[in-house]
Amino acid sequence: MLTGAILAGGQSRRFGSNKALVTVDGVRLIDRVIDSIAMVCEPIMLIANDLKPYYDVRAALVQDFIPHQGPLGAIYTALLFSPHEWVFVKATDMPYINLEIIRKMQALAAGWDGVAPVLADKFEPLFALYNRRCLPAIADILQGEERKVTSFYGKVKIRALEEDQWRAIDEEGRSFLNINTIEDWEKLPWS
Repeated sequence: MLTGAILAGGQSRRFGSNKALVTVDGVRLIDRVIDSIAMVCEPIMLIANDLKPYYDVRAALVQDFIPHQGPLGAIYTALLFSPHEWVFVKATDMPYINLEIIRKMQALAAGWDGVAPVLADKFEPLFALYNRRCLPAIADILQGEERKVTSFYGKVKIRALEEDQWRAIDEEGRSFLNINTIEDWEKLPWS
């Protein structure tokens, strides 16, 4: 089994408002993201510092265990409270997903502590699988000043899902498109 963790704690500074609550065709972005992983994840948790805007979502609401630590703290929270060994982490501002990519990452996970796609020679840590074995490494990082999500990767075994592997499934890379600004939102192909 695979737990889904939607990270919804961002402040949306560049967007200007809580982008998770913006609607497309009457559906909020947060609901779109939750629905997109429901076929492969059970349960689905929404992780945030402030849960008030999300009381009506169809996910288990989990407040950051260590507040204000950014996405790294949210991943820690998801792993800590997951009923399963493996957690699929997804950022709220990534509205599309090809479920076959998750299945491919699951197929590669045996013997590893995590699986993350590589885009332009960099890991995409907010669309990745993590095992509970990552908890000590993340806790160690959180005790210091570093908050870069991939900062714990050197302390665990992360399997790369290479670009040619995921492009064979999602040629255009729609699963990795994200929204940071209103302009990003307006450019996305919503159909």
